[in-house]
Amino acid sequence: MRSKSNYKYNFLLIALICLSYSSSFSQIDSVQFYKSKISELTESPDFTEDNTAYIDNLNHLSYYSRLIEQDSMLVYSEKALELSLKNNYKQGELEALTNLATLFLYTGDTNKSIEYTLQVIESPLLSTYPKTEMKVYNVQGQANFFKQDYPATYANFLHALSIAEKQNDLFFLFRMNMNLGTIFSKLENYNEALAYYDKALEVTHNLKDPTKDVMLLSNLAYLNIKLNNLDEAKIHLDKCLKLFESQTNKTWLAWTQYTLGYYNQAKNNFDIALDYYKKALVLHENFNDVKSKADIIYGIAGTYLSKDYLPLAEENILESIALYKASNHDSGLEQAYRILYQIKKQQKDVAESLKYLEMTEKLSYDNFKKKNTRNLTMLNARLNYEKETEALKAQSELALSQQRKYIKWALAALLTLIIIVFIILNANRREKILNKKLAKQAEVLNENQKALKQINHNQDRLFSIVGHDLRSPIISLNEILGLYLEDPEGKEYFEKFAPQLKEDIEQVQFTMDNLLHWGKTQMQGSTVNIKSILVKEELDIILQLYRNEIKKKSIVVNNQVAANHSVFADLQQFNIIFRNLINNAIKFTPNNGMITISTKIKNKNLVIEVSDTGVGMTETDVQKLFSSSENFSSYGTNSEKGTGLGLRLVKAMVIKNNGEIMVKSEPNKGSQFIVELPIDIK
Repeated sequence: MRSKSNYKYNFLLIALICLSYSSSFSQIDSVQFYKSKISELTESPDFTEDNTAYIDNLNHLSYYSRLIEQDSMLVYSEKALELSLKNNYKQGELEALTNLATLFLYTGDTNKSIEYTLQVIESPLLSTYPKTEMKVYNVQGQANFFKQDYPATYANFLHALSIAEKQNDLFFLFRMNMNLGTIFSKLENYNEALAYYDKALEVTHNLKDPTKDVMLLSNLAYLNIKLNNLDEAKIHLDKCLKLFESQTNKTWLAWTQYTLGYYNQAKNNFDIALDYYKKALVLHENFNDVKSKADIIYGIAGTYLSKDYLPLAEENILESIALYKASNHDSGLEQAYRILYQIKKQQKDVAESLKYLEMTEKLSYDNFKKKNTRNLTMLNARLNYEKETEALKAQSELALSQQRKYIKWALAALLTLIIIVFIILNANRREKILNKKLAKQAEVLNENQKALKQINHNQDRLFSIVGHDLRSPIISLNEILGLYLEDPEGKEYFEKFAPQLKEDIEQVQFTMDNLLHWGKTQMQGSTVNIKSILVKEELDIILQLYRNEIKKKSIVVNNQVAANHSVFADLQQFNIIFRNLINNAIKFTPNNGMITISTKIKNKNLVIEVSDTGVGMTETDVQKLFSSSENFSSYGTNSEKGTGLGLRLVKAMVIKNNGEIMVKSEPNKGSQFIVELPIDIK
């Protein structure tokens, strides 16, 4: 089997699994040791391949070959599996399957690796062999990590960690705390990562392995810098440098030098920082680790910017941007664009600085949304894990309780049959009461879970709107005002961008109104004040509010609403409904288009239709309009922005007013929104 040569994959893998048991050299020694053990067994006169000791040594040899003899590892694992199945040796079988999962993880076939781990995990006997159980959950966690399924990774590592704690297995306690710290560091949750690394640090005192100390101290230093604990970071870096007097691992030396550069940059020691960054960059020339190289060059660019060497800062930041794009690292790209914005701003290149500011804010919004989603899924994974742990604990306690009961019953049986019957009846009665209580608690938990899910969904939606649609225009206004006050040509730029800013602020006001009213619709007990409303009179007022937008796009408004048509509805909510519908019609109707508003009586309802000759929608898009699970929003014909909230608010208010809303639309043929409300017959 050919080993995957991609260094980035192997570097991340080695970082995640803590360099296995210490280093490739120790693995070479272990391979030779188990080969000798196998030779001794096979040369004995009474040797047979059915010997479980032979199978165990094959599995050990397979595991220690994972980084240095992967073709041989496949042979050893398959042989151990074959003999284990033949002899019904379950421990050997599970260990061989775990080794095969490890092999495919190391060669980059994560799907194949997960297939083998699932075979092991599904075995009811797995808990009998805790070391194999820790190993297989660790391998599955790593495979999910590379598939970017971080909640599954988190759950797998937590499971392995809980077993290590029960077994007091120092190696796996260190290993799993390091792995958990690594995933939270990658997800930029530095406080959580630091907590796990601190736990790993407590274990290293007993392991006495310099390689692990170097890895851990480098990571702790980096995280403390991120958290602005510079004195703590310096302590870790000094210890790390002392250890490198006896260590030659260039991978971790490069990482430590980068961290030293980052530390000195934070301390404003820019010349020293540049020196360490350049040393780290020289070492990385031999690595295929694009993301780490991008981080180093980004650090160099930031240091040059701090020294006001703008051409060198720009040259390096452009190189880091190219590398971040190549490694699909959006967080790195966001920070790189922010530095480029600062460079252009100092160079007085206003147009370019605004361009990069906009790119930075877009990436910031996207990354913020991804991070929120990821944090919620990680929190959900933790809650699920804790729930499962509590359930298992409850089951164990219940089983122990039942055993105690059986013992008591057996002792009582020696005295009298009547006492046994009494105890059985009493136990059954208590069990029924307990089951009823549990059933009620389950109902309460289910309702709470639904409420929490809706709260999280609403919160995510609010963060999305507030974090981007409201924040971006305010940031733009702040920048333009800054130019106006600081730049001699600022007045010219202000006058140039003022019309667009006015439109943006009006859109912010419109969005704020929608948010406030949407919030009211989510509150329990919100009231609806029904009264008679003259439809044409209110729609004329709304059209007057949008006269400038209508005039700007030369749209013809055909108002066919009968003067005497009235409905029973909440006046404020009626206005919100049709402000949103008319605003959307204007937004998606091209210049010189037409908007038609008409009414007709249908049974006991008044049908109000708002039609346009705009861009229209596909059937799929129509289905998304009122969805609570999907956020559907698009730009208008003149790039007008939207939040995707308006139509959901419209539907909620139509329903509150005992009405219905329907949509008919075809691409490039326009859209028709049909609202039915109770009629007021005069």
